[in-house]
Amino acid sequence: MSDLTQSQSWQDLLQQQQRLSGFSLAQAFAEQPDRAQRFSLQAAGIFLDYSKNLLDGEALEKLLCLAEKSHVKEAIKKLHNGDIVNPSEQRPALHWLLRAGSNDTVNSRLQDTLADIHAIKARMKKTSEQIINGQLRGYTGKPFTDVVNIGIGGSDLGPAMAFQALYQQREKGIRCHFVANVCAHDLLQTLEGLNPHTTLFIVASKSFTTLETLQNADSARSWLLDTLQDEEAVASHFFAVTSKPQKALDWGVKQEAVFPFRDWVGGRYSVWSAIGLPLCIGLGYNTFEQMLAGANEMDNHFFNAPLSGNMPVLLALISIWYNNFWQAHQQAVAPYDHRLRRFTAYLQQLEMESNGKSTSIDNQPADYATAPVVWGEPGSNGQHSFFQLLHQGTHLIPVDFIAIADGGHDCHEHQQWLLANCLAQSRALMLGQNPADDPLAAQKFMPGNKPS
Repeated sequence: MSDLTQSQSWQDLLQQQQRLSGFSLAQAFAEQPDRAQRFSLQAAGIFLDYSKNLLDGEALEKLLCLAEKSHVKEAIKKLHNGDIVNPSEQRPALHWLLRAGSNDTVNSRLQDTLADIHAIKARMKKTSEQIINGQLRGYTGKPFTDVVNIGIGGSDLGPAMAFQALYQQREKGIRCHFVANVCAHDLLQTLEGLNPHTTLFIVASKSFTTLETLQNADSARSWLLDTLQDEEAVASHFFAVTSKPQKALDWGVKQEAVFPFRDWVGGRYSVWSAIGLPLCIGLGYNTFEQMLAGANEMDNHFFNAPLSGNMPVLLALISIWYNNFWQAHQQAVAPYDHRLRRFTAYLQQLEMESNGKSTSIDNQPADYATAPVVWGEPGSNGQHSFFQLLHQGTHLIPVDFIAIADGGHDCHEHQQWLLANCLAQSRALMLGQNPADDPLAAQKFMPGNKPS
């Protein structure tokens, strides 16, 4: 048994779960009218309500004690200082530095790295603006109208998710497409209707040896040459984003079209690096910078907030609580916004590739559950597929409901029904009910109605 599972903090949490085995959320809200206020917080423009979880103040206190005894504060400080936090590779974890602003205070040891990051961002800004304004054109002198990002894993999930989420900020003259699957249908359907004269490809691969990505890139090159009939055209229509620039040059990408990033940038964090180049083009560089600034705001909250009011820490502790003490090894994510339809897939890699390990940080076998299985679909769609199991099945599956206050459109009734459905489903799970038994469940949450 590990020191962690034998610790007093762990044993205390086992007792807390036994104490709360018959816990009723409905009763907890009835006995504590301010429960929603006590178990919620706001940071970086995000409001988190965690009041509908199977915990109370005492259990939360014990979870925070586990974090204290596990030296989470010290680990956060080491992360921010650029100390080695990955002992197996003897590396720091600097993905947060990709989002740091030029005026942010960072350890002096990281200044050169930060300067290098901002130099690459300056190139991304210049190039994306040249493409958008038509200054940088294809081989036959025509402006680019379509950008096809070819990647897989983090080189696809992050940019594709972010582009869909921020689609309303897109540059109207540029269309962005994302190809990942080595199954030819992915590429062929994307290329259908595109014009080789006006199509720019971005080959995104950290190692520039990824089989799926290079196969798709080779096929895209053949498609281009079928029309343009000149190998010189490849240099005008292909960019590369990689930590191995020479391999991209050997493939045929010209020097000024290679955008490097450091090999310490993990794929699941890479959307914040040069991998975000298609976002700079498709959304405009200012939107990309605003996205980085929003993430940076959350980073600063994470680095500075006390554990008891630290949003990422609280979410992590709640996940540990369910995964280890309630044997709830799954986590469903239901974003109630079509723009976030790829967000769950992005979270899958972020969570399951990061924490999907069977050993501890000191390379000892883990005798506790590490990452949960993350899955889900956009909320209103999921209601008509897997929500039946959530409401009436035999599995305990925590669900994160994500709602967007501003739908960003003028179809107000759509947005009202969407949020009403989200609230109805959340409340029904809390009370152990099935909204299917009440056809008017969502209607009760429409404006003007006040559910009990």
